[in-house]
Amino acid sequence: MFRVKLLSLRQTFFLLLVILLAIFLRFYRLAEFPVQLNHDEVTQLYDAISIAQTGKDIYGNFLPTVFESVHDFKPPFYTYITAVTYFILGAGEATIRVPAAIFGVLTVPAVFFFAFNLLRSANLALLAAFITAISPFEIFFSRKSFENGAGIFFMLVGFSFLMHYLRKRSSRVFLYIGSIVLVLGMYVYFSQAVIIPLLLLFFVVIFRKDFLAAAGQTLKTEKGYLFSILTVLILLVPLLVIVVSNSGSRYRSETVFITQDINLGRLLEYSKTEELFLSGLFRTKIIADYAFNRYLDQLNPVYLFGNGLDLTNQGPLGSGPLLSIQLIFIMLGIWWMVKSPGLVNEKKFVAAWILIGIIPSGVTFEPFSPHRSMMVFTMLNIITAVGVYQTVIYFQKLKVLPLFTKLGIPVGIAGLFAFQLIYFLHVYFVNYPFEKSQNMQYPFKAVSEYARSQYENFDQIIFDPVFGQAAPIVGTGAHYYLAYYGSYPPVKLQQEYRLGTKEREVIFDKFSIRKIEWNEDRYLKNTLLILSPWSIDPKILDQNRDKIIKTFNFYDGQTAFYAMRPN
Repeated sequence: MFRVKLLSLRQTFFLLLVILLAIFLRFYRLAEFPVQLNHDEVTQLYDAISIAQTGKDIYGNFLPTVFESVHDFKPPFYTYITAVTYFILGAGEATIRVPAAIFGVLTVPAVFFFAFNLLRSANLALLAAFITAISPFEIFFSRKSFENGAGIFFMLVGFSFLMHYLRKRSSRVFLYIGSIVLVLGMYVYFSQAVIIPLLLLFFVVIFRKDFLAAAGQTLKTEKGYLFSILTVLILLVPLLVIVVSNSGSRYRSETVFITQDINLGRLLEYSKTEELFLSGLFRTKIIADYAFNRYLDQLNPVYLFGNGLDLTNQGPLGSGPLLSIQLIFIMLGIWWMVKSPGLVNEKKFVAAWILIGIIPSGVTFEPFSPHRSMMVFTMLNIITAVGVYQTVIYFQKLKVLPLFTKLGIPVGIAGLFAFQLIYFLHVYFVNYPFEKSQNMQYPFKAVSEYARSQYENFDQIIFDPVFGQAAPIVGTGAHYYLAYYGSYPPVKLQQEYRLGTKEREVIFDKFSIRKIEWNEDRYLKNTLLILSPWSIDPKILDQNRDKIIKTFNFYDGQTAFYAMRPN
C-alpha cells in the first residue's frame, strides 16, 4: 500500500505479534462474553437476518437507511455489514459481534500507520499499536456491536493516506483514497457525519502550506484538489439526503441531545420568565454553561482511568477506558510534545483531534458516553506511546546508569502494563457479568427460550419486561429477544407485529409484551405470565407462589423473572 520501507524484520515480527495479541483479546470466547446479547445487539442481529432474508426490517421497511429498531433509530452501517456476516456464519450470537471484532483488530495496524505518518517513528508507532491492542475500551467495544469502532478505523486510515500524500508529495491517488475513506467513515456513525468534516477542515487549515507545496501551485488552479473535493461532495449527497429527509435520524439527534438531561431540565424550568426574549436568553446561556461543564468532565481522571466503562459497582476500582498506568505517561507525552520544537503542525492536529472528539459525548444527555469518545481515547493511546518511548530513550541515554538498569526500565514498564491488563480482564470476565448483568438484559435469552418451549402449552404468553437488580427499568427489545431466540421467521414477524391497546403493549403471534395488571390478568385462562418481582406486589406474590412454575435469575443468582400460570 505504502511504497516505503517502514519496518525492519524485527519490527515487522513485533507488529505481527501485536496483531495476534489483538486477535486473541477480541475473539477469545467472543460468543460467550459478554454473557448475553444486549438489546442493541439482538435488535441489530435480528434486523440483519430480516434484511438478508427479505430485504426488509421487522417493520416492513425495504432496505431502510435508518433502522427504527426499538425506536432509537440506529445508523444502517452495522446492520447491513452484519447481514453480510450472516450469509457467512449463519444466525449464531457471534455473528453480530464478529464485525466489531474484525474492525477492532484492523484498528491496531491502522493506529500504527497513522502514528507513523504523524510522528515519523516506526518504534513509537509500534508502541502505539501495542497499547491500542491492550486498551480496555478497545477490547470492550470490539467485543460488542458498536459501529463507532469501524468509524475510528476509517478515520485513521483516511488521515493516514492524506498525511502520507503530504509527507511524500507523491501520487495524488493517496489524496483521493484518503478523501473517499473519510467519506465512508461519515456513513458509519451519525456523530462522525459532523466530526469528520469538522476535523478535516482543521486538518486542511493546519497543513495548508503542505497542501500548496504538494500541489506546486495555488489551490484555485489545482485540478487534482478540485477533483477530490468534487468526488467527496458527490459521495456525500446520499448522506445529506438521509440526514435531511429521514425523520428518524433527526429524532435520534433530538433524543440524545444534552437538553434531555434531567438536571438541565430542572435548571431550565427554574429559569423561565414571562418575558420571552429574556427567557430565551437565559435558556441559551444555561444550556451553553451546562454543555461546557459536561465537555470538560469528559477528561475527568476518575472517569478515564477509574470507572468510565461502568463494569462494576466498585467505583474507581472498576475500569476506565484507559489503563490507570497511562495517566503518568500521557502527562509525560504531552510535556514532551509541548517542549519539542519539531512537528508543529502534527501537534496542532493532535490537539484538534482531542478537542473536537470530545464534542459528541460532551453534548449528549448522558454524563459520560465512552463509545462516543473513542477517537479521543485512541489519540490518548498514541500520546501514551510518546510518553513511554521518550521515557525509555531518556534513561537509555543516561551514561551513569548501568546496563542492567537500562534494560530493566522497559521491562518494568511492560510489566506494569501487563499487570493492569490482567486486572482489566479479571474485571471484564469475572466482575462485570455478576455486577452488571442487567446492563445486557440478562436473562432475557433464557426467558425467550423458555417462552418458545411453552408455545404449544398455552393460548397466550404475556411478558412484562420490567426488571432490575437495584431498581426497576423497562427492558427494551423484548419482541426482538422472543423472535430471535424463538427462531421466529422475520417474514412472519413483519406481517404480525402490531401495537396493542394496553400499556406498552406489543403483539405478535401468541406473544404480548406489556405491563401486567395482576387484578385483571390473574383471571386469564391457559395463559403464561412472565413477570419480575417489580411487576407484582410482594404480598400478592407470596400468596401465589404455588402458581410459579419457573424462576429466572440474574447472573449473580438474584431473581429476575417468574413464569406463572395464573389459573
